Amino acid sequence: MKSVPGEQRLLEQSPLEQRPQPIQQLLREWPPGYGGVERVAHELAMVWGGAVWSLDAQGCSLSEQDAIPAGYPRRRLARTPALGRLVLPLPSAGLWLLLRSHQPLHGHLPSIGVLLVLLLARLLRPRRRVTAHWHFFFEPASGFKGRFFGVYQWLALRVVSWLSGVITTSPSLKAELVRCGCRSERVTVLPCCLSHDQEAAALVATRPLSQMQANPAMHVLFIGRLGSYKRLDWLLHSLASVESSWSLDVVGDGPRRAGFEALSDQLTASRPNGVVRFHGRLSEADKLSQLLAADLLVLPSESSNEAFGIVQLEAMAAGLPALAFQRWRSGMGWVCELADLDWSQTPEDLPLVLQKLADDPVLLRHLGVQARVRYEQLFCRKIWLDQLECWSNPMTCSQTPVGFRARG
Repeated sequence: MKSVPGEQRLLEQSPLEQRPQPIQQLLREWPPGYGGVERVAHELAMVWGGAVWSLDAQGCSLSEQDAIPAGYPRRRLARTPALGRLVLPLPSAGLWLLLRSHQPLHGHLPSIGVLLVLLLARLLRPRRRVTAHWHFFFEPASGFKGRFFGVYQWLALRVVSWLSGVITTSPSLKAELVRCGCRSERVTVLPCCLSHDQEAAALVATRPLSQMQANPAMHVLFIGRLGSYKRLDWLLHSLASVESSWSLDVVGDGPRRAGFEALSDQLTASRPNGVVRFHGRLSEADKLSQLLAADLLVLPSESSNEAFGIVQLEAMAAGLPALAFQRWRSGMGWVCELADLDWSQTPEDLPLVLQKLADDPVLLRHLGVQARVRYEQLFCRKIWLDQLECWSNPMTCSQTPVGFRARG
């Protein structure tokens, strides 16, 4: 990935002519990967320059080709075999090196293994800067799994309250962390971001001329892993109720792809006004082409596991409005809020808002412009870098405590 002046400034010298100390990271997954946690850790590492330690829960370090180049040291911690989502670090030279280091340590949650290392690092060196990234809250669930996640979350909330600070991705998540006992001044909102190359390509790209002309068919886009909580089935059922012409392009792959394809065939068999195309995983260039050809992106996730939805930023930077639900303990609905689209952001009203947008292509194009403006005012990479620099090096920032500063 190309370096950019703002990022290089963070890696070079502070106003005191001293190079900021690299910040080490720890996460359950192997970055950069395809998930949101991996992408966030990757972008931080590209700026901080410190080593990224991973429990490599999916075993990707030896088998998976990197989705994007990783220009930072990556190290794998010895761990127990995976038992569902549970992996724990094993005693090893690498773990001892990580715990004894004086460098700041930033861990990505949720992960009981990462939480344990953060706790041990804080106990061994009480003066060391140990921080956490709170990506999402688990949904309440019944049975043993639900009780396990509940106990973990209760413990995690108490540990992060004791750390040097915690980053989360939206005002909604910060409010919930504060409600659960974290001190407000220790919680910083740092929204997710796009890579330098992703943002640059999206912001300079132009939409096809034919799309600016009257087009009766609304072109909808879905991007994501075809798993359980993404709820592509809700989007398919909602589109099937739309009376106007529409098309849906599905980018991504996963264990439920065959079932979703069968459902789309069933729903469109008797409805000639709708077309569904499945593309699987696409390159960044091909994904951008899909974004530029679409009118609307929909992120129909039902769970607070989808706490932000980086794909919404990809759409907004490309001038595309996004729809997502307001969920308890999730910020995904906040990310894509637009002043001129007043809807409940609930699954029940998704068919209604899709019909409204299909009937009003002028409004749809206006919302695309508004989405680009929202991206530039709240989420663009320059703002993200400024906020990250304030959090990483408080001496360089005149405003403290550091938090999310809404613009516009």
